[in-house]
Amino acid sequence: MKNIKPLFISFEGIDGSGKSTQCQMLYHELLDRDLVVHLFREPGGTKISEKIRDILLDKNHSEMSAVTEMLLYFSSRNQLIVEKIIPALTRGEIVLLDRFVDSTIAYQGYGRDLSLNDINKVAEVAIGNVHPDLTVLVDTPLETAENRMDKRELDRLEAENAEFKQRTRQGYLELARQEPDRFLVLDGRESIETLKQTVIKKVTQILEIEA
Repeated sequence: MKNIKPLFISFEGIDGSGKSTQCQMLYHELLDRDLVVHLFREPGGTKISEKIRDILLDKNHSEMSAVTEMLLYFSSRNQLIVEKIIPALTRGEIVLLDRFVDSTIAYQGYGRDLSLNDINKVAEVAIGNVHPDLTVLVDTPLETAENRMDKRELDRLEAENAEFKQRTRQGYLELARQEPDRFLVLDGRESIETLKQTVIKKVTQILEIEA
C-alpha cells in the first residue's frame, strides 16, 4: 500500500505520561498496514541532534540557562526537520514524532516562564511552516507519571521539581484548549490498550479522509 498524502503526527505529554509507548504502538500498527512511516524522537533523530540531546539531558549541566536550553531544543529540532522530516513528507510518507515544538512551549515557556512570544519568534526561524497535522496529548496526573518513573534513572529534565512539572502539564492543556482541532487529548490513566485503540481510530479516520 502506498501513502496517499503525507501525514505528520506528534505525541506530547509530561515525562512518564505514556506518550512514547503510544507513539511506538501507532508506528508498529501503521507498519503492519504496509504504510511508509518514520518514527523520530526529540531531541534527537539525527547524528547532530543526538549530540545536542546528550548536552540537554545531562544532569551535570545544572548551570544551563533557560534560554540556552530553549535554543538548543530548537537547534536539534531544525536539524531533524531539514535532514529527516521534510524529505519524508515531501515523499508523501508518514512521520511520527515523540515531542515537537509544543514541548518547548510547555516546558520552557510555561515551565521555565520564558516569553511565549520569544519562543514563537525562534520557532518561525527553526521550523518554518512545518506543523503537525495531529498532536496526541497524553494528559497524565503528575503523581501517576512520577510513579511510572520510580525505578528509572532520571535525566536533567525528568529530575525537575513538582512545581515545574505541574506548570508544564497545565501549559500543555492550555495549548490543547487553544487548538482543539489539532489536539487529541487522552486520559493517561486509562489502559494502554484503550489509549491505543483511540489513537488508531483517529488516525484511521484521517487516512480515510485523505484517501
